[in-house]
Amino acid sequence: MKPRGVTLDVKDADVHAVLKSIQKHCGIRNLVIDPGVTGSGTFLFHDVPCKVALDTVLKTTGLAAKTYSSNVVAVRPR
Repeated sequence: MKPRGVTLDVKDADVHAVLKSIQKHCGIRNLVIDPGVTGSGTFLFHDVPCKVALDTVLKTTGLAAKTYSSNVVAVRPR
């Protein structure tokens, strides 16, 4: 992931939308989301490092991710 900051302010947002927003902010080329990924969350980030933002969303929503390269991140239920 590129060293950019994530700024995001969402309430009860679908986790898919949150992950796609992080993908866009962080320059992740390929985001693979398992069909079992569901849920929503409220997040307020202001210029948070990409890794911290992604890890926070994953932990809060009960998900896990595997990075295959800087261009491929797969997200699945924990």
